[in-house]
Amino acid sequence: MPDSQVEEIKNRLDIVEVISEYVSNMKQAGGNWKGLCPFHNEKTPSFMVSRDKQIWHCFGCGEGGDVISFVQKIENIEFPEALKILAKRAGVTLRYEDKGLSNQKTKLLDILEAAARFYHYNLMKAPEAEAARNYLFLKRALTEETVEKFFLGFALNSWDELLKFLRGKGFSEKDIFLAGLSVKKERGSGFYDRFRARIMFPIRDIHGHVVGFTGRLMPEAEKKENAGGKYVNTPQTLIYDKSRVIYGLDFAKQEIKKEDLAVMVEGNMDVIASHQAGVRNVVASSGTAMTVEQVNLLKRYSPNLAISFDADLAGNTAALRGIDVALKEGINIKVIMLSPEVGKDPDDYIKKDPALWREAIGNAMAFMDYYIKKTLNGLDLRKVEDKKKAAKTLLAQVIKISDKVEQTFYLEKLANILGVSEQVLRESMPREKVAAGPITLGEKIIPAVSVKSRPSLIAERFIALILKYPYHLSLAVDYLEPFMFPNEMLQEIYKNLILYYNKSVDKGDLKDILANFSNDPTREKYARSLLLLAEKDFAEFSEEEIGSEILQNAKSLREHYIKNEQRRLQTEMKKAEENKEFAKIKELAEEFNKLINI
Repeated sequence: MPDSQVEEIKNRLDIVEVISEYVSNMKQAGGNWKGLCPFHNEKTPSFMVSRDKQIWHCFGCGEGGDVISFVQKIENIEFPEALKILAKRAGVTLRYEDKGLSNQKTKLLDILEAAARFYHYNLMKAPEAEAARNYLFLKRALTEETVEKFFLGFALNSWDELLKFLRGKGFSEKDIFLAGLSVKKERGSGFYDRFRARIMFPIRDIHGHVVGFTGRLMPEAEKKENAGGKYVNTPQTLIYDKSRVIYGLDFAKQEIKKEDLAVMVEGNMDVIASHQAGVRNVVASSGTAMTVEQVNLLKRYSPNLAISFDADLAGNTAALRGIDVALKEGINIKVIMLSPEVGKDPDDYIKKDPALWREAIGNAMAFMDYYIKKTLNGLDLRKVEDKKKAAKTLLAQVIKISDKVEQTFYLEKLANILGVSEQVLRESMPREKVAAGPITLGEKIIPAVSVKSRPSLIAERFIALILKYPYHLSLAVDYLEPFMFPNEMLQEIYKNLILYYNKSVDKGDLKDILANFSNDPTREKYARSLLLLAEKDFAEFSEEEIGSEILQNAKSLREHYIKNEQRRLQTEMKKAEENKEFAKIKELAEEFNKLINI
């Protein structure tokens, strides 16, 4: 990408305008703008943006840069992808794009967009989809406008209709598989369609790109044997990471900012029905616990979140785990109380009267008040055992409140309810354990006392997983170059794995992977030990969890390499400055810039 085109994009954009879409409540401070930093928790704004200089900097965590680096960091994407997003916004046509990761991601996005159009056409036109149309338009009372907006579709009851369609568009079976749309046959070679006889919900990222799908069984098929789960989701892919996607956020983000409130519901249909009813700040968790990445996505638009889950929230372990994450990230959480007399979910409320749903949102209860009410239900506080049980349960939740003023407020409230002093409650609060530096990979903990470095441990786990599950190499190959591995042995093994994968994947034969190392006994022995490690530690992992683990390890290795190189270059630049070696300073600066855009 020519530097002149990068500068053209930056010059056409107002950095304050771009960043304000991610950082809520930005306010002018003299000639600059300030707000709460999106990259670390803070109560007093230390994040500054200069319109004149077109730069940003946080005086709390030290992060800073230009508009491109901001989008890179907040979207967790590479330089070419950030540039592509900003070029579109600026109205600049890129003359060429960076090869590798960007091209592979673009190809997968094209495949998923084509699949979404295929599914949508089926829903609207195919005779086989008549029952699906009746379900959506009659039973669910959706309008054609709503179905078009969310681009709902239908997967035919076929093993290869989508595959044939996409191959006809020029896409390879390998790339269709990597997009998560097909499954490799257990016997023989070839693939078959992942989604069959299901209503299809495209899952979009924050920019509106289709990155995956949820497929729902038709209601009449739910009780049939061998019908599969009610919902089938796209597995982890290069472009789909369920921990970083929130259903409906692409449509809801501006309304969330306007209302200063995000409403989280449980199902995709609840989101769709709510938007159709005019309540458009609603998104869905898709049945998973909220992650740090999802919470930070929501925080870009509002620090306030109201949640509505079908089941009793107090008994919903996954939901409470997600709420703990949100509380630690400084989110203000409320619970929307649904009355069984009206309905079990937002869709029921909306069918009766959309005003009832709006009223329920307006009457949402602060999470701790809700949790106190639910915890005390059925307890007799005149009994010492019940009082102790209530104190233990509630204090375990109070300690998770990050804001000390709010925490003190609830300690005082509990003291009054339980009839004990606030001081006694403070002394009874569980102590938060501070980790002594163990490294967690998946669910396996590697003690900090290990003689191996963190990058070495991650690299070994990564190679072990690829040896065991070679088809997943495609998830990581664009993130990792061999030189990013911490030692020569791992670098050489990784090179061999890439060569072997490229040579064998199209033949559908990745079984005899260890034979690739037979000419080097030392390397083969090491590879075998790593394969055993994978078989021991990851045998219980699902295909989706394996993909997620590989992707996260690849990202971690890349980050470690870049940070280590940055530290090395900064040290050398400082030394060169002290010695006034100006030519070397320039050379190191160029190397540093290349590293930023690697």
